[in-house]
Amino acid sequence: MCEKYTFFTHHHNFAVWAAARASQRGLKDASVATLKSALEASKLHEHIQDQSKWPVSEEEFDKFHRKHCCKIMKHLETANNLGFSYGRAAKLVAVYLKSMIVLSRHSKSSFAKILHPPIDRILLRNLASDEHFDQQFRDHCRGVNWTQLKLGDYFKLIGKLRSLRLHEGGFWGIECYWDPTQKGA
Repeated sequence: MCEKYTFFTHHHNFAVWAAARASQRGLKDASVATLKSALEASKLHEHIQDQSKWPVSEEEFDKFHRKHCCKIMKHLETANNLGFSYGRAAKLVAVYLKSMIVLSRHSKSSFAKILHPPIDRILLRNLASDEHFDQQFRDHCRGVNWTQLKLGDYFKLIGKLRSLRLHEGGFWGIECYWDPTQKGA
């Protein structure tokens, strides 16, 4: 029964569970099984198995990201009649890739450095409260509801977050503003 259970499958299953739990906030019809189906329909897991297919620039990653998020959204709309915002799809992809790439032996790869961080209320609230940032940026963060982000608004936010260049180790470093003990993810 478990003969074909590889380490990749083990890692994938954990990443799917973590990503689904992180993105299903407030959605009673979005089970882990439903979100796993959508992730797998996007073929994201297949694309990351071949390192030669990994994006090497922010622009390439953004295209890669849009492709997989749109496939997830289309699958959920078609198969489950579940409306899923780009912000939710982005969080599903971000947590999945964080688990599979950033928190793995690939953590120092160029791919790990350009991945989008998971966007949620905690991250945005903490960025908005840091007085080192200008008021316009802080107000923008306060006004964002990650669960309702549309594609254009998501990439506008990503552009603003990238411009901060908070950590030379990678974009994931912005998560110094994320605290898992705070409520409101």
